[in-house]
Amino acid sequence: MFWCNAGCADVQEREKVNKLSAQAQQQQSDLQASLNEETQKVTSLQLQLDAKECEIEYLSQKMALNGSGDTSSIHSGNEQELDDLMLGLLFHCFIVLPSQ
Repeated sequence: MFWCNAGCADVQEREKVNKLSAQAQQQQSDLQASLNEETQKVTSLQLQLDAKECEIEYLSQKMALNGSGDTSSIHSGNEQELDDLMLGLLFHCFIVLPSQ
């Protein structure tokens, strides 16, 4: 009778450990999924920020090419410079921004 009690206790302990282990693995899996989701959100926000920074840089350069910074008039004589500027900034943005 003593042997059965000891053996039964071992089985119960093993089952308890297995249950706790399974719960811990599930929690780890859930946390990893949450981390992946948050990482994707951060990456997306960083890409949006980088795109806005490129847009700001382009507009700043465009204003500088237009002289006084008066945004109400755009000189048509600077079209080639604006095209070159836009191509350069687009190239920069594509190189700098990580591909997803």
